Amino acid sequence: MQRPDVTTLACVNADCQHYGRPGQGNLRIRKVYGKDSIRLMRCSGCHDEFSERRHTALFNTKVSEAKAESIIDHLDEGCSIRGTSRLTKAAKSTVARLLKTSGRHAQRFHHQEVHDLRPKAIQFDEQWSFVKKKQKNCVPEETNPVGDFWDHTAIAPDSKLIISLVVGKRTKDQTQALVSDAQSRLQKGHLPALFSDGYEGYEPSILEAFGRHYKAPQTSLVGRPRLDIIRWPQGLA
Repeated sequence: MQRPDVTTLACVNADCQHYGRPGQGNLRIRKVYGKDSIRLMRCSGCHDEFSERRHTALFNTKVSEAKAESIIDHLDEGCSIRGTSRLTKAAKSTVARLLKTSGRHAQRFHHQEVHDLRPKAIQFDEQWSFVKKKQKNCVPEETNPVGDFWDHTAIAPDSKLIISLVVGKRTKDQTQALVSDAQSRLQKGHLPALFSDGYEGYEPSILEAFGRHYKAPQTSLVGRPRLDIIRWPQGLA
């Protein structure tokens, strides 16, 4: 597999003056190892050595890049961990570990890239699933993540971009987290058209995230100060 050009890589030492700055001419190949010809890089600025897989989903793993790509493709198509293990001839523990690491890597990439958006509309929706077993088969004593879970999504329907994703029980708190996260990724002041189903948690969540806050008028009455007044902004559909 062709390796990325050295000029696209950067030092990973946070104390180095070249940290996170590709194309500085400070990196050289110390040695090449493994079946995928992984390069061990050395920085001339801080003299730190690191694998080019550092800060990637495949760091500290012996899985070949071709097999890792095959595993992720099968999982992305909806195959289970056990089914992916059979089809790719990889251990279940390997599939599960790669699923976690690639998921965390994708989440960090999403937080880094998805911001200052100007979508014409946002569609809030939920997709049902379950962890280990369905809710009707659970008992109250089970405290681990188990039972019915929902993928709460905020999607831009024109581009199909998933702006936000919150996984958890279908509660008003999860709905609030979804709407607030989606609003935080928009360009300041941008008001897209908002669509949702009839779940009761959306209206107060949208008002809290997109509403305009005004100070309540002061009175001469003694007691706690009055809460801010929240009004729907003009132009919000």
